[in-house]
Amino acid sequence: MIFPNQSVVAALFFALIGSSSHYVSAAEECTSIESITCSPVSSAPTLDGDLVDWSTVETFETPLTGALTSKLYEHGNLKVQCVYDADRIYFTFEVPGPYRFDTVDNHLCASISTMMKMGEKATFFNMGGCPMAGNCEVAPEGCDPYKVDLGGHWELKTTEMGTNYPINVADGSGNDLVANKDDEYAVGAFCRFDDDDADAGNEWAGAWMHTNPADATATEVAMTRANEDGEPGSYIFEMSRLLTTASTATDAQLEAGKAIDFGFAYWDPYEIEETGWTDAGHFVTGCSRDWISLKLVDENGEVAEEETPAAMEADTSDASNKSSAILAAVMAFASMFM
Repeated sequence: MIFPNQSVVAALFFALIGSSSHYVSAAEECTSIESITCSPVSSAPTLDGDLVDWSTVETFETPLTGALTSKLYEHGNLKVQCVYDADRIYFTFEVPGPYRFDTVDNHLCASISTMMKMGEKATFFNMGGCPMAGNCEVAPEGCDPYKVDLGGHWELKTTEMGTNYPINVADGSGNDLVANKDDEYAVGAFCRFDDDDADAGNEWAGAWMHTNPADATATEVAMTRANEDGEPGSYIFEMSRLLTTASTATDAQLEAGKAIDFGFAYWDPYEIEETGWTDAGHFVTGCSRDWISLKLVDENGEVAEEETPAAMEADTSDASNKSSAILAAVMAFASMFM
């Protein structure tokens, strides 16, 4: 993996601030959902990118905003669904936007990642936010309380629509050599690694689809679900992960009746027309600053008492507050991509 250095991220930051006409202007306020409910099911959905077996599952909708700019993603809100069974958690992430794909350059394909809080001090900004974490080759001593689990971190160039790419716990690493849906952890924006402890594996499976693909070889499922009114369509990422893993050092452990702080990031292949997405140009949930509570409700629809996330309404009226938020967001997820 190649981690962008701080000068590169800074250059991207100023470039994005100065050349952001592709996206709608910054909203005066952004309101995120506070939580996503994940309900128990007895029958697992099929991971194929087709949402027909999700028709009865509640959908949660929330804005995506630029991690650096807090500008709203122009094509609309992220839609999320979540269920779990005895072994796995399952997600759908639906991101509106036009189709683009390239078998050579990941930057010309859509990309995503999730993030879950592990350490009690881990922040959404700065991928955990450990104050000792600079540009590091190993996680510094004392940073465990700031650890976050980065999972389903997916770049698509080696994949095909509608194909289920399974988990791989045999290779002893979070690095996915086939589909590049890596399982990682971090304690800071410049301190991110593939899962690498003695029990490491890649516990994520997934499939993706676009509802209105531009290419004539798209699968029948995608073509039949294409919009007929000229709309650009949406990317659909259907993902699953083991609830509990052997790698307790680098994976968040999920449990029925419990909640965990959660976030999502999306890289737009049309961020720059010629070259696609940049590391720092991604969009995130939580109004670019806050965790969302992912609630794995039990059979009674309840979760154990939990900490409520901070207020979700982003006030951008104060220029100094806005500047501080942007500078913090420079670090958020910015070094995630290889």
